[in-house]
Amino acid sequence: MNIGERLHCRACKTDGTVYRTWNATIESVTTDSIVTIAPAGSLVFNLKSGERPIRHHYRSYYWSDKFYNLIEIFEPSGKLFHIYINVASPPEFEDGMMSFKDHELDVSRYLPKPAQLIDEDEFAEAVITYQYSKEFQEKLYAAAREALELANNWIARPVPVFGETNVE
Repeated sequence: MNIGERLHCRACKTDGTVYRTWNATIESVTTDSIVTIAPAGSLVFNLKSGERPIRHHYRSYYWSDKFYNLIEIFEPSGKLFHIYINVASPPEFEDGMMSFKDHELDVSRYLPKPAQLIDEDEFAEAVITYQYSKEFQEKLYAAAREALELANNWIARPVPVFGETNVE
């Protein structure tokens, strides 16, 4: 994986069912993380609503040792207005594709307000559907607490610069 390459991304349910797909451009790569960007207008396929363009610029951070990923969401004007964190498995890479399992617990921060833990109802359903053990639930809540702290103290980089290689 190299900076500037396109990457097909997939968000999956715990059982591996793909519920959202999109393409992004790799902005940076380290031994333990990858950062991708996608401009407003990029197409996202959602299992429930079909294919639609996103309305904002996205920069997404994925870590190989964290049970969450973070998305900076920018207005088309370039102003950061939302930080969203999925409590999820670390990403997996196969055949030029990146996938992660979304565990339904999320953190949302609309600036300048503080971050909030959201979707606990969806998490409660996932606990039953996927039979999460007590230990796994505790691990995910620990990740969510870490994500809340991260969202409240996150210092975003400037809005990504998009060139022709970043467009669908």
